[in-house]
Amino acid sequence: MFQNSYFEPLMNRYTALLFFAILLLGFSLDSKAQTRPLRVFLNNDSSSYAGVRINGQLWMRYNYNNPGTLINGEEASRFFDISVRRLRFQTYARLNDRTNVTLTLGQNNINYLTARSGEIRLLDFYIDHRLHKYLTVGGGQSGWNGVSRFASPHTGRMLTLDVPAVVMPTINQTDNILRKLSAYVNGQWEKWDYRLVFSRPYAPVANTKIGPVSSFSYVKSGVQTAAYIKHQFFEHETLISPFHVGTYDGSRKVLALGAGFETQQRAMWHLNSAADTVLTPMNMFAVDLFGDIPLINKQAVTFYAGYFYYDFGPNYIRVIGLNNVGAGTSGRGTFSETGNAWPAIGTGHIGYFQLGYLFGNSSGKEKWQPFISGQYANYDRLNHAVTFFEGGINLLLDGQRSKLSLAIQNRPIFDETAPEVFRQITRKNTFILQYQIRLE
Repeated sequence: MFQNSYFEPLMNRYTALLFFAILLLGFSLDSKAQTRPLRVFLNNDSSSYAGVRINGQLWMRYNYNNPGTLINGEEASRFFDISVRRLRFQTYARLNDRTNVTLTLGQNNINYLTARSGEIRLLDFYIDHRLHKYLTVGGGQSGWNGVSRFASPHTGRMLTLDVPAVVMPTINQTDNILRKLSAYVNGQWEKWDYRLVFSRPYAPVANTKIGPVSSFSYVKSGVQTAAYIKHQFFEHETLISPFHVGTYDGSRKVLALGAGFETQQRAMWHLNSAADTVLTPMNMFAVDLFGDIPLINKQAVTFYAGYFYYDFGPNYIRVIGLNNVGAGTSGRGTFSETGNAWPAIGTGHIGYFQLGYLFGNSSGKEKWQPFISGQYANYDRLNHAVTFFEGGINLLLDGQRSKLSLAIQNRPIFDETAPEVFRQITRKNTFILQYQIRLE
């Protein structure tokens, strides 16, 4: 192995900090805001139209790697990288006052490991039709999900730097970047908002090895059923899109209390003590509260709190690293695996929160929005609670259309300290600078 000099880690840190400073300076320069939507009208009364939306998020990251992480075959304790976290190109059309069609192409996590295989995917293609003012039906591949508010997150309008893994319990396991082949109904009645979704999940692509610990089954499973209902105390949120906004930046007064579930028969399997195959359902339930409250002087507070109960069968745990930088581990690897991964999802009880504050600007230019978030989970397989924290600040150059975010993430490292005893042994940090651009 190559021997790093004493100064190399310091040089990597200062290089990253220099890039951060340059970007902060450049993006803070005054610019004109977008004032007209990217839309064409298809008739004289403007009731029929078509449009496009483009959304992209770029990352610059300095990661303190999990023990034993390999970067191109070499063990590395830290790593600096640049990546495309998300890219979306969406076209949509309102054919008449009842019928809409949506098509989205995109990809996640185009980094030094995936750039040559990061093909653009079909994410959304669905059609919906309003049968009644209280009832809309639709179908196709879409992000209409249940369980919780952020099971369908609007990734271009989030408070925190990224969507937490825990609210996406089957991400890229039985779905396609949260999207599923589904039929759904939704609607609003007075202060209530509801959605009911029936999905045929994709065949699982990983975590299917059968053993004493539960994993996704590779058999003919049942239809996945999900629902989410919420009560809106103040203004109503739109149901045109399946995705829930993470912050309105004080432009609306919203307080929504919601609850949801998701279930699927024969979704999981494991071996019992007699080595017999046991098929079990996947059951999930959540209740959450979201608020975005405008204050005086163009200030606002945004908050979210949720309780989740996930049952994936006995001792199920998923170690996941979003936009992971690692490519395997050496003999010093741990239960938390490579790069920036950690045990984020599993059978057990979870609490999660977000809190942000928007500082007003009387001149109407840039606005600052510090935020914090955290997860606390008791998973059946682990002997310690799992805690994850994120804190940072958003610089809103033009609302969510042009946004710069700087955040630190602190994650746990777990290892098997004795046979079938899994405890936290240390913690690691990740520093991320993100630029988001959104045209619509």
